[in-house]
Amino acid sequence: MGSLDDAGDELRLDHPAWTIWRSDAGRWWATLRRPLTAEEWEQRCSRTVDGDDPAKLAAALRAETDRQRRAAAVRLSRERAVRLGPGWASA
Repeated sequence: MGSLDDAGDELRLDHPAWTIWRSDAGRWWATLRRPLTAEEWEQRCSRTVDGDDPAKLAAALRAETDRQRRAAAVRLSRERAVRLGPGWASA
C-alpha cells in the first residue's frame, strides 16, 4: 500500500481540474479550479468536496464528474435549441 502522499499525488493526476489537499485534521478536500456554470448549479454540482480518506474523496470526485457531465448535456441541449430556433423537437 502506498503512502498518503502517493494517494494525494494519484488523486491530483486523476483530477487535474481540482486542487486537492489533506487538512491538519486528516480529512481530504478538493476544490474545483474554475467557477461553476449555470447548468452545474442547476445539477447541484459542488466546487468543494471532501472525504475521510483518499478513497472516499475519489468517490466524491467521481460523483461530481457525473454531475458535471449531466450539466454539460443540458448545456449542449440548450445550445442546440438556440441554434435550431423556436419549435425544435428533440429526436
